[in-house]
Amino acid sequence: MAKYTKRRDKRGYEWKSAYREKEALMLERGYPEVSPHDFYRELFPAGSLQQEPEDGKGNIIATQIRPSGKGRTRQWVIDDSLKMLDKVVGDRFGLIPPISFYGKSHTKENAHELFAVVVDVDYVGKQQLKNLLKQFGNGVQLCPTYLVSSGKGVHLYYFLQEPVQLYRNREEVLAELKEALIRRLWNDTSSIRPDSPDITGIYQGFRCVGSQSKLGADFPVKAYKLSENRYTLEDIKASIPSCKVDLAPLYEKPRRRSTVTLEEAKELYPEWYEKRIVQGEPKQQSKKQGGTWVCNEALYEWWKRKITEEVKAGGRYFSIMALCSYGLKCGISEQKIRRDAYAFLDHLESLTEDEDNHFSRADVKDALRALKGDRKRLSTIASREWIEDNTKVTIPANKRNYRKQEAHLYLARRKKEDMKVIGEVVKEGRPTAERTVREWQESHPTGKKADCIRETGLAKHTVYKWWKDINNENI
Repeated sequence: MAKYTKRRDKRGYEWKSAYREKEALMLERGYPEVSPHDFYRELFPAGSLQQEPEDGKGNIIATQIRPSGKGRTRQWVIDDSLKMLDKVVGDRFGLIPPISFYGKSHTKENAHELFAVVVDVDYVGKQQLKNLLKQFGNGVQLCPTYLVSSGKGVHLYYFLQEPVQLYRNREEVLAELKEALIRRLWNDTSSIRPDSPDITGIYQGFRCVGSQSKLGADFPVKAYKLSENRYTLEDIKASIPSCKVDLAPLYEKPRRRSTVTLEEAKELYPEWYEKRIVQGEPKQQSKKQGGTWVCNEALYEWWKRKITEEVKAGGRYFSIMALCSYGLKCGISEQKIRRDAYAFLDHLESLTEDEDNHFSRADVKDALRALKGDRKRLSTIASREWIEDNTKVTIPANKRNYRKQEAHLYLARRKKEDMKVIGEVVKEGRPTAERTVREWQESHPTGKKADCIRETGLAKHTVYKWWKDINNENI
């Protein structure tokens, strides 16, 4: 057995000793260790990856992450032969997601098929591992196909019976299902830190089996086979009591691209052609579709204060992601957002509780990738629920007497004697639907019914009932 020094975190836990104890426990229980090649061959069965150019199949994209100042991060394309797998096996920090990709880079735009749902449970000691194995054995928790010992924690791999194609309309549902599974598995029996679950997305990469763990070269990432099971997404949902994730969108066919040419569109949709093609206006999106609105810059400054005063070690990465979202919503330039993010580096590093979990410039850089994400994802990041769950910062609800923000501000800024609708003084309290529609029209003289429905939250038939045709009245 290789010699190693005892290394404690700030809570006094010796993780290198725990690694050896967990290793002995898995062998004692009769769970065989599987080689990296055999593990990935079973995860990506022969024939599921590209065998020759343009055969319509994806590849594994393995990422080598280098410490700052020691070379650039590299990505390796691993085809069906798995020959290039050796580039990351034994590496200091190699990541492989359970996904096949088109192209040569690990991006969600290139993602093709999902082969497994993987949950990372961190801070797992010997007793926590015993608890997990017992729960897998008695059916309290869904037994994974493989358990991968990743150093301080474990990665639980639930291999899928059939790979799931990663169409855009499936992304949100898969993310919700995975989050529900993470919260189910990461608890006070499985982790020393049950209150800090790491909610990772479906595109997340995990340390390559056979590469080094955070504990060093003498403590490699090892895979242990727990079962022959392969699962459907319905099986995973059924294992989570009270799971309300709707899987129906997974069976909806993706929308086909229009076959109408630009010349035909010019004749069929002249207004659209003038705005989008001639004038170059961006596509208008509702909030539900991922559209965004411009907020007051005070919101951005408020979140900067929250980072300084309330963010703790477990929420540092996500606090920078939220900074990106708030910044874009408030019309802050990307240059300023990046400058502000790096300005927080020293403060966030000072919050380190675990000597193996420092916060570096690489972490800031990775979190700033949110600036390049789609606006739908950013809208989710800026939600109160997401921020509270991931940064542990409590955000009080914004109460506006049931009014939408614009209507609330409109009423608040006007004096009572000036707030007249149809000759009647507007009273304090919840406005009527008629008054809301009329006031919205007054502040948006060129607005459309669809915009009013979206911004006020009123039902379509309500808006149509009280809509005043200004053009006809002016004739």
